[in-house]
Amino acid sequence: MAMSVLSMVGLLLLKLSLNVISPRQYSLQQVLSDSQMTYERARAERIPFESLVAVDSPWPAYPAVVSENVVIGKLPGGRAVTGTVFRTRIADTDNYPIDGGSGTVTSNPAAMKVWRVQSILRYQIAERSYVKSRTLVRAQ
Repeated sequence: MAMSVLSMVGLLLLKLSLNVISPRQYSLQQVLSDSQMTYERARAERIPFESLVAVDSPWPAYPAVVSENVVIGKLPGGRAVTGTVFRTRIADTDNYPIDGGSGTVTSNPAAMKVWRVQSILRYQIAERSYVKSRTLVRAQ
């Protein structure tokens, strides 16, 4: 009888410990992907506008997309988590035609150049795919 009670208590404690570990794994995965996306946003903010709209920009004009394989971190046990970052920029419709839009002097009297800079991270952990994106508006 005592063995049965001890076995039940042991199984109960094992189940409780697994319930505690699961949210920590999810939090760790979110921290890894959030840190990569924070890097992407900071990179998009600090790049000079001339470099952003250049032909060889890290964010090509939509529909072109550039992809880069990245290591976003390591899980406990040293397993690397890799992902793919897709980058593109989308012109505002009020931009002049030379800047990718269909605006006119009436719709854009200040000749503003506005771009939505988008980074999308796709990664996989334990046979599950995750996607996270960040969009930043740059104007000149």
